[in-house]
Amino acid sequence: MVRKAYTRRGFIKQTGLLSVSPLLFNCSKSNFEDQLNTGRVPSMPAAAHTGGSGQYHEAPMLAEQVAKGLLPPVEQRLPINPFVRVVETIGKYGGTLYDQTESKGGRFFLDGALVAGPQETDNGGKIIRPHLCDRIDVHEDFTEFIFHIREGLRWSDGVELTADDVIWWWEHEQNHRDLYPEGPRTTWKVGEHYARFDKIDQWTFKISFPVPFRPCLNISAHEWMAFGSYFAQPAHYMKQFHIDFNPHADELARHFGYEKWHQLYKIYEEYMRPHCGKPHVGPWIRTASESSFDIYTRNPYYPEVDQEGNQLPYIDQVFVPVIEDRKLRDARAATGAVSQASTEITQIYIYKKNTQMAHYHLKNWQLANSSECMFAFNLNHKDLTKREIYNDVRFRQAMSLSINRKRINDVIYFGRAVECQATLNPDASFFNREWLRHCAEYDPVKANRLLDDMGLAWDANHQYRLQPDGKKLTTVVIFNQQTFPVELLEFVRQDWQDVGMETILKETDFRFRMERCQSGEHDCTCWNADMVEEIAAYLPWVSKWNPQQMLFYALDWWYWYYTGGKSGEEPPEEWKQQFNRMAAWYQTRTDADYRRLGHEVWDFFSRKLVCIGTVGYAPNPVIVKNGLQNVPDSIKMGYGTVWAKSYMVQTYFWDEPQKHL
Repeated sequence: MVRKAYTRRGFIKQTGLLSVSPLLFNCSKSNFEDQLNTGRVPSMPAAAHTGGSGQYHEAPMLAEQVAKGLLPPVEQRLPINPFVRVVETIGKYGGTLYDQTESKGGRFFLDGALVAGPQETDNGGKIIRPHLCDRIDVHEDFTEFIFHIREGLRWSDGVELTADDVIWWWEHEQNHRDLYPEGPRTTWKVGEHYARFDKIDQWTFKISFPVPFRPCLNISAHEWMAFGSYFAQPAHYMKQFHIDFNPHADELARHFGYEKWHQLYKIYEEYMRPHCGKPHVGPWIRTASESSFDIYTRNPYYPEVDQEGNQLPYIDQVFVPVIEDRKLRDARAATGAVSQASTEITQIYIYKKNTQMAHYHLKNWQLANSSECMFAFNLNHKDLTKREIYNDVRFRQAMSLSINRKRINDVIYFGRAVECQATLNPDASFFNREWLRHCAEYDPVKANRLLDDMGLAWDANHQYRLQPDGKKLTTVVIFNQQTFPVELLEFVRQDWQDVGMETILKETDFRFRMERCQSGEHDCTCWNADMVEEIAAYLPWVSKWNPQQMLFYALDWWYWYYTGGKSGEEPPEEWKQQFNRMAAWYQTRTDADYRRLGHEVWDFFSRKLVCIGTVGYAPNPVIVKNGLQNVPDSIKMGYGTVWAKSYMVQTYFWDEPQKHL
């Protein structure tokens, strides 16, 4: 048996990734080639493997607790080998970060920073390195992965986080039928077999597969997956909610308003924004929770230090009020009520006007999506006439060619986005530049010709085209509230109507949209093209191009494949081949096969044009309160770059902490 220690250089070699390429950012031109070669990627701080002199320092609020005997000394709270985060500027302790959220327990701008996993990725989505683990040994054929947890790693309540917590999570959570009736998440399923988790010793566990499974490394590093719900659970805490360990778990659930134990357990399973009292390993933990706000306070056992041995984070707490009204949230951001916030590009003049009065400045960050809005038609439509139309690739080509991307870019994004097709990030090692340009030009003449060739004739008034059954060609596009600039959708609606398709925009909330799409009762829907970085795109079956994800363009075909024909609808042969190709891609042994199959998978998606893009890599100016330090000047924002996890928020600090309590 041959194993190799997993390192940054080793990962680059095994996936065929190249060195970090220039960032598509901060450019005055919309020509993609020009943008690709002008920006720069902020480097990822290097990680050391020792604590320097061995002398560690802590925040005053923690030192006070140590003095009172409420906490052990910092040296006893850190792992033997803590993660060393090399920061640009050594920070000052203290102060509060102010954020906001639209709903109780909902997402907020900085929440990705609360997550810590076995490994982590850089902001470019190209590099993986150990984080809570200090080493990963990988079998040469990618069937075994041995994770070495940093010895002495602890949950936020001081209890050691060991291999037992990983095994408990796998055996008593992921494999419990009340919690997961269909078995563990598909992340861990390869063919007909699930992964196997074994404890080697207190600080070491092994994940093994019956066949090669390269994405295991990506899964262990990416916030989107984080080993399903997390790579471990604090067993000593979660047992109180579990019927196998607490015979009164159902009674406890009813006390909280649930009928069964597993319903309450699922609530406390949350790993990103864990409930008050639940031990965690991120830099801040929730310590106060009211109907109108949450407070996250520094984790005294957080296993990171800076290069001078100062335990991170620098900032004491994060305050997150619930502000349901979006206009009010925008107003609070524009008047300096938050420490850092994403802006609406369409309101940039207001934000710029307020910088002096509200004591903030703007940093020119960039969205990581290869398309800010991409559209997908329902290829499994219940209306057979529409199904036939949507399945004709000429129709999808026509819809793409009819979109005036330059107008979208100039009017909404001030010419600073990239007019391209929705596809992978160009940094991918197997990328084909033709994917960017495929049917992405504005050519309504060609679009009309394609529709004519399909036999979709105009009505007598030359206003709309007619379907083969004589009905008006009409498509309803359902979209989630607050996901895209409404101007973008309106421009696409106009473009599609200009070539004869009546287009109706239907705004819904997230829940209704999901119900409608998952039942197959939709014509067309849209989402942004995220998770396009090579590391994120290799997470198994989560790409937005996969038909069971957010665009739901061929859900019945996916069900047929996933259940081995027991449900769903048998797909055309070319789609069977594509599903098999994707499965084979996840199981490659060699770099050459990884690149070859990766290219074939994404070339198919490009040629079939199942996802139609608009513009991507758009600017996203970010408000930063004056005095907040170690905030990157430029960065890419999105799920593929793990949002705030890659901003290194734990290294932020206030130049005058006492002014931000």
